[in-house]
Amino acid sequence: MKEFERHKPTLFAVAYKMTKNAMDAEDILHDVFLAYSRQDATNIAHPENYLVRAVMHRCLSLLEARKKTVYPGIDLPSPIFQERFSYMHDSDISFALLILLQTLNPLERAVFILRETLSYGYEEIATVLALEQDHCRQLFHRAKEKIAAGKMRHTAAGEQQAALFQAFLEACSSGDMARLMTYLKEDITIYSDGGGKAAAARVPLVGPTAAAAFLLGLYAKQSTRLTYSIAPVNGAPGVICYDASGAVDTILLVSMDEEGVHTVYLVRNPDKLR
Repeated sequence: MKEFERHKPTLFAVAYKMTKNAMDAEDILHDVFLAYSRQDATNIAHPENYLVRAVMHRCLSLLEARKKTVYPGIDLPSPIFQERFSYMHDSDISFALLILLQTLNPLERAVFILRETLSYGYEEIATVLALEQDHCRQLFHRAKEKIAAGKMRHTAAGEQQAALFQAFLEACSSGDMARLMTYLKEDITIYSDGGGKAAAARVPLVGPTAAAAFLLGLYAKQSTRLTYSIAPVNGAPGVICYDASGAVDTILLVSMDEEGVHTVYLVRNPDKLR
């Protein structure tokens, strides 16, 4: 199955961006692999197109089946541990991009991913999604407008990002509210996802005062119960918190620019941390 392995990073990127869930993406790839392994490869002229179409159709079916499901609280993407998914490019698993993609309906998302990630032409997109080319153009135009309105924010890079991230963590552990607030932007927002299975704020916390109080309180409350390590998560530095049994309890991700932290994501739903 060399063709499948060759295209696996692309296929996983498509499935992960569509579903925002790494486990769903892996399940979809497993199903596609089994179906592909039963085919006569000599009858498949373009393996990548065949596989992408199979993955996309399963993603759309999954999203259709779940569209009436009501998620308790804030629904964030499941994080990706880069140690496990080392074959993925950072741009394919950006947490901020995944958040923006969820503002699109499934067909808009599908067209946007095929056009922007895979550089498919409208004829190819129409074939994959069984749509008219003009409809695909309309979907892509709407998707681009929504993505632009969501404002994909600039992120500090390299050593600057690492230094700011470390300073932010030290400020969280200092107990000094004034010090911590110097690293928070005026529009700082904290999103917390417990999935109804772990304690989490049901609405975003906005503003440096509320954010600083929450982060300091969280550290004071949990630092004696949890241990943590810093590791790459979704292409950026992340904090992985472990309970006494060694299981992952929380993942903290931070988006920042050169002036400070503008977004904090806390994923606590155990189904998204396995």
